[in-house]
Amino acid sequence: MAETKILKKADVESYMTVEEAANELGLKSAVIRNYLSEGRLTGYKFKTLTLLKADEVERWKQRQKSR
Repeated sequence: MAETKILKKADVESYMTVEEAANELGLKSAVIRNYLSEGRLTGYKFKTLTLLKADEVERWKQRQKSR
């Protein structure tokens, strides 16, 4: 089940957009959105943006490298 948390304030250094996460992971934005809807990644809403924690994306990237 997807989990999305609402942010009242977002630290630019700590979060990235879906598009930024997709670029970082070498995936398409649609794949990231699917992972969010499946609950494989946690999404955060800030105003109209869907964000991901940068450290979670980095952990995901490291797990993919080790496979």
